[in-house]
Amino acid sequence: MNKSNFSFYFVFISFFTFITLFFLVVQKSYTNLIGPTKQIENNNLLKPLDPTLGLDILNEIENRPQYSDDGIFEFNQVASQSASTTNF
Repeated sequence: MNKSNFSFYFVFISFFTFITLFFLVVQKSYTNLIGPTKQIENNNLLKPLDPTLGLDILNEIENRPQYSDDGIFEFNQVASQSASTTNF
């Protein structure tokens, strides 16, 4: 009697261990299959660009400092004209 209880518990534990391992392998395989697809969907470098520029972006580009070859930066003409009209 003692021997049959041992085999029943062994089969019971073996069955649930097999089911658990099976689901772990299936889940890992599915994650490996779907993971790269989700990374591509979330990648900002692969999204289409908007070719239109707003006026605020154009103004920001105009006001950026320009660096010369000797390492001294100069502002664009618009910024330098406004700076030359102010008295220090």
